[in-house]
Amino acid sequence: MGLEPQPAALAETRGLCQTLRGDTCPRASPVTRLLCLGTADAFAHGARGNACYWIEDAAGVVAVDFGPTALMQARRFGCDLARLDGLYLTHLHGDHIGGLPVLLVELVYGQKRTRPFTIAGPPGTQARVEALWAATFPSVLEGLPFEFRWLEWDVPGAVPALGRTVHAIQARHDRLAVATSLRIDGPRHRLAFSGDTGWQPELAALVQGADLFVCECSGVDTGYWGHLSVAELVQHRDELQVGRLVVSHLSVESRAAAHRTAALRATVADDGLVLTLR
Repeated sequence: MGLEPQPAALAETRGLCQTLRGDTCPRASPVTRLLCLGTADAFAHGARGNACYWIEDAAGVVAVDFGPTALMQARRFGCDLARLDGLYLTHLHGDHIGGLPVLLVELVYGQKRTRPFTIAGPPGTQARVEALWAATFPSVLEGLPFEFRWLEWDVPGAVPALGRTVHAIQARHDRLAVATSLRIDGPRHRLAFSGDTGWQPELAALVQGADLFVCECSGVDTGYWGHLSVAELVQHRDELQVGRLVVSHLSVESRAAAHRTAALRATVADDGLVLTLR
């Protein structure tokens, strides 16, 4: 799969963010769409974007993670940021939250937003994000024209957030990043996101029954405790009882290995990929 989507796919992607308006797709639509805005690892290997996934369903529009390239990718693929209700953050590493400073500026000055915006994440999310903003655009925080709403889930735990229910477990990753894996139960579909994690049986239990599972796959072979690999996912593939497995957070090497490994039984994500559940 090349870096640039084919013309037909790109047209579908650019149309994604207009499809759930009242005149084309009723609010109670059974359709859930996920647009991959960033599918590379922390190093943006292959000149692809950092972690960000745009979701549209009957509850509205949200994104999971917002890496440094997310705003650029949202513009590239025609996403309407005015419709974004909020974010779910899997953890607090820079390649998953590094785009929040420019998102703040966009919401205030570009969108001239007035309605509330919700950021939901693991314990410590509000303090970490506000510190990031204070270090980058401190004056923007003075007299915000809209309310930021914060929600932090227990780990493990389940909490209502943005019209969906988020189930979180502790990921096997850097503890200072407060890493979690998530299952998001929406109005009609269950979407799961590994975030950054090594293998653990709790991950399989969390995602069981999900319609779609976006799972990190940073490496090719086993050997690193804090990230998953193609070899490990093949080893544990039968334990992942999900409707569709999508591998992401890919290096150049793991992307190539995933494409040639039939036993993985997975879709290999690329920037601009649109996944539809009906």
